[in-house]
Amino acid sequence: LDVVVAVAVAVQYFDSTFCVQVLEYKGDLKQYWKRAHGHSINGLSSCPLFHHIFRTLDKAGRPHAPPEPASVLIGHAETLLPLISLLGLYKDKSPPTAANYQSQRDRVFRSSHIVPYAANLLFVLYDCPRGPRLRLLANESPVRFPGMSHDLPLYRDVRATYRHLLDGCDFYKECEGRPSRAPNTEL
Repeated sequence: LDVVVAVAVAVQYFDSTFCVQVLEYKGDLKQYWKRAHGHSINGLSSCPLFHHIFRTLDKAGRPHAPPEPASVLIGHAETLLPLISLLGLYKDKSPPTAANYQSQRDRVFRSSHIVPYAANLLFVLYDCPRGPRLRLLANESPVRFPGMSHDLPLYRDVRATYRHLLDGCDFYKECEGRPSRAPNTEL
């Protein structure tokens, strides 16, 4: 069906807006349930990366410590989506399903916007008079941390928001003893 729709769109056989939206939604369903908010284990798979990021920020924010100019980690959408999920970004009030397409038209979880080709997530720590402040950028655009009142919160407030993960997000413990499932089948 995807190929038929793609060919019809390519030759402009009919107005393709609806088909493109449905195909986008199909992709979002796959990414949501396979790599993002759909299952808690998806985000928890990023615990080691999450801890690395905050250890690096802690080190950079220490008074009188020479900061590293940058810490650059390279990955793919399959790395970014679980981390974005763990951070609670782009989470709608109700999850997308095959049955609620109409109510999801204004959803914030759109994987083609969140993780386009060359997607990036940037944590920038600023040295400010009242204490370090943290800016989060997704694909070079400022993104507000969930629960924060503005785009450049105090770093200590961000740490407080994620305290439960900083103290308890253990990838190995989460994955230990989980029953294996049947082989993965793509949507």
